[in-house]
Amino acid sequence: MSLGTPPRDKLSIALIVLAAATTVVVATEFIVVGLLPLIAHDMRVSTATAGYLVSAFALSASLLGPPLTLLTATQPVRRIMIATLLLFAGTNFAGVLWPTFTTLLTLRIVQGAMLPVYLGAGTAAISSLASPERRGFALALANTGFAAGVVIGVPAGVALANKGLWVTPLVHLTIASVVAAALVALLFPAVDDRTTVSRQSVQLLRDGRFLIHLALSTTVFTAMFSAYTYLAVWLQQIAGLTATGIAEALFGFGVAGMLGNTAAAVVADRMPLRAIVLAATALALAAVSLSLTGSVGVQIAMFLVWGVAHTACVVLCQVRVTLAGRSAPAFAAALNISAANLGIALGALAGGWAITRWGGNAIGWGSLGLLPLIAGLAAALAFTARRLPISLPHMQKRPIIPQADASPSLLGCRHAHCERTAINARCSPRGKRTASNPTPPHRIKQMNNQPRA
Repeated sequence: MSLGTPPRDKLSIALIVLAAATTVVVATEFIVVGLLPLIAHDMRVSTATAGYLVSAFALSASLLGPPLTLLTATQPVRRIMIATLLLFAGTNFAGVLWPTFTTLLTLRIVQGAMLPVYLGAGTAAISSLASPERRGFALALANTGFAAGVVIGVPAGVALANKGLWVTPLVHLTIASVVAAALVALLFPAVDDRTTVSRQSVQLLRDGRFLIHLALSTTVFTAMFSAYTYLAVWLQQIAGLTATGIAEALFGFGVAGMLGNTAAAVVADRMPLRAIVLAATALALAAVSLSLTGSVGVQIAMFLVWGVAHTACVVLCQVRVTLAGRSAPAFAAALNISAANLGIALGALAGGWAITRWGGNAIGWGSLGLLPLIAGLAAALAFTARRLPISLPHMQKRPIIPQADASPSLLGCRHAHCERTAINARCSPRGKRTASNPTPPHRIKQMNNQPRA
């Protein structure tokens, strides 16, 4: 790529390539959800046992992802992304060559460990290319690959395995991973190499408010995947759909998710906490409604609402945590992926236990039961945000600029009532006391007229 490429073009190209590559990675993670009934039947294990393939990937991402992200922090972004995609290609092909449950479980652990590394590298690249005021929106757009992976990967996997050959989707994922690695190598823009892990990365783990953000992500994903992990099982056993019908339903779920991705991108910068509570509430109520109504029309409507809310929750969690850890965005993103995958593992285990105990109609009750905890964590974050100390300009040691030397570039405007300081000088109409101008105009005049040594 030309070194003279404008920054905006670089960001656009990076978003497109990252979305395409992330589609393959996400499809690799979640394709098992659509294949669970086939794998359980072929391996002669229970549905809950087959669900361990989801839990193993998620637990590996949760436990091994952050330390691997720290170990690879000095490597260039493109090198990390290419290596991860080639690793996914190799492990997918190994699953084709040795199709046993133990082999699949082991390969899923390896893939899960590298997921936060890949997504952390991509997030760091987008954060460095996007302007600060548009960073949240750019990160939400980067998540388009997740929605596309759900839209394309999961239903395509079911369709390709229509004849009962669940290894066929793995062959296609192998090819797609190699193609994605080539796209990254050829088109992904060069960004500054990642530096050694800074003090800010370690400080994130000591920030109580940031840890609440991670706890919220874990809880939200537990609620999401206690239902979503067994969606194909519900469609087969309760709704009575064939393999083709399941593929079509999952495709519709993914298309609805694209709408959720777009909606989340609009509000990600402005109201992430309120939006995540609303999305989680809509998801839980929609999932529960599937089992409470016998009307096909209502079930289809609730199914689509579930799809919108599902992807919106993913986007809002990723953007919210990355912005909260903006001092070390790659590590913050990796920690969020780990927290989310811990939630996926817990959700898969809880959902499997509920379905084994009460049957497929219990698919949404776990999501509903976690709503109070989600609302409580969001309220705690909102409360601590109001309690944070505000660094007021008059509390800082800053030079006072004499009126004769003060320029509009330093003041920010020409109004006489503005605080004449070189830092954080913003206009406060009519000399009102605000966070950026707590000092009244007459006091500013006195300060400017004081003799200097």
